[in-house]
Amino acid sequence: MYEPRQGEPVRRFAVGDLSCVVISDGRFAPPWEPSLSDFFTPASGVPERELRDAVEAEGVGRTTVPCGYNCLYVETSAGSALIDTGLGRSFLGYGPEVSPMVGRLDERLAAVGLAPSDLAAVVFTHLHEDHARGAVWPGEPAFPGATPYAHAAEVAFWSDAACSAPADQRAPAREAIRVFGERLRAFEYGAEILPHVRTIEAAGHTPGHTAVLLESRGERLLCVGDSFHDRLQLSHLAWRTPWDLDAERSVLSRRRLLAWAADETMLVHAYHLPFPGLGLVRRRGDAFEWRPVPSPAG
Repeated sequence: MYEPRQGEPVRRFAVGDLSCVVISDGRFAPPWEPSLSDFFTPASGVPERELRDAVEAEGVGRTTVPCGYNCLYVETSAGSALIDTGLGRSFLGYGPEVSPMVGRLDERLAAVGLAPSDLAAVVFTHLHEDHARGAVWPGEPAFPGATPYAHAAEVAFWSDAACSAPADQRAPAREAIRVFGERLRAFEYGAEILPHVRTIEAAGHTPGHTAVLLESRGERLLCVGDSFHDRLQLSHLAWRTPWDLDAERSVLSRRRLLAWAADETMLVHAYHLPFPGLGLVRRRGDAFEWRPVPSPAG
């Protein structure tokens, strides 16, 4: 496999015998970074004063969320899997100015020597557009040899004609389900998708939201999907976002996963933290803190 150079938006590492690569689908550069006040709103249970106080306590004076799109590739003895797929090329949902900033997954897969045909599986933590569109953006499967997997509750929820989620979430999820058709495999929590790749209950953000555990030779990585979007949600565990469909359950899932990762010193992959989204979680009083894994020297 191609060895990325320092500074490139790919990060190669291992979990036991599993070869892994974090591949950035891109990020929104200033001034297009999303606002903190859009992520954490009074309507989602975060009073404006509480948000201001938390930002002041950080001491960095930021007003935005440095939101990444960190897709995870893993090689196993039975084939390779991609966990989440980004926004896909020609994404105009946020306007033409930001379209070139995201949808870079396919070119960066090629940069690490991978072709779409190399994938055996694509595993979705959930079917929101920024996780699934990269697999269906051409109007057909972008990885034609890969079997797509999503939790059974996720597939059922978005397929239901009575689904009450916002239209801008419903339409992309239903499009992904339509494009995959009968190839889409619905799993339950605890399923082993490929050897050493197991699904973990993380519902709340969406009904079938899923974490993924990689485990090999005593080493583990917990891929948490959208269990949190920003490091402030580790120090403020009750903070939700407008995109958490079951707010209370999302908080319970976040607490459980963070406690597990902290108490067992697991490496964590966070889809939306700044690239590469790899770090450790430490307890800090009644909450937690994020410690990024340093970049390798080179």
